[in-house]
Amino acid sequence: MLITVLAENSHIRAVGFEGEEICFHASIQTEPRQTSDYYNLMLTQLFTLYGVSGEHITGVVLASVVPQLTPALTGALARIAGSRHKVLSLSSGVKTGLNIRSDQPQQVGTDRVAAAVGAKARGKLPCVIVDCGTATTFTVLDENGALVASAITAGVELSLEALRTQTAQLPTVALTRGAKYDVMARNTADAMRIGAVLGAAAMVDGLVGRYAACLGSTPQVWLTGDCAPLIAPHLSIDWDRTDDLIFEGLRLVWSRNRG
Repeated sequence: MLITVLAENSHIRAVGFEGEEICFHASIQTEPRQTSDYYNLMLTQLFTLYGVSGEHITGVVLASVVPQLTPALTGALARIAGSRHKVLSLSSGVKTGLNIRSDQPQQVGTDRVAAAVGAKARGKLPCVIVDCGTATTFTVLDENGALVASAITAGVELSLEALRTQTAQLPTVALTRGAKYDVMARNTADAMRIGAVLGAAAMVDGLVGRYAACLGSTPQVWLTGDCAPLIAPHLSIDWDRTDDLIFEGLRLVWSRNRG
């Protein structure tokens, strides 16, 4: 079984593959200050829940957007997989098959690189990958599958947290997935929700429209991330939800580098 791992600011997510088939999804909370021993213990217990032990693992590939966590996590995964398998960490020098047209390609987040690899393989190009997490990121592929543009902004929940911590009178408010948000807000809490949710949806609509003008055609939009359900009902553009794009990309990266 191939284990693909994504280390994010809030969670560490793992997906197991047998060939191209997904066998399990799992996650634990990110703890940047913890040791390799801690992650060895936590991940071993996590994999055991899904019937996976070291002898079942045929490879491990990691994408991390938390640099201070990467060494500890790599060490833990290496111990779990055993000496037969080296952990492949997505970084400069790893074969991705992706043409990254950026002034600083090494600064493009590994999560976005993996998502782009997965999106390119699906063949619906040009496309825009909108990842709604702690940050909301846009990754743009042209008709040839080259990564040609990016945008990064604060995520829906992070923007609300910034309002709470950086203002004197605004309250803490909660967002509910599937709730109906009326743009004609009549109180402060609802006004904050509208600003965060409908504001994010309007931003996605607007940026995708601008990308379409630059690309010369309407792109396929892949919507992913924990906060995607908050804004998806309010989008005017066509979109498809995908939860496994990054992990599909990691599987393809591992396949290209395992020899």
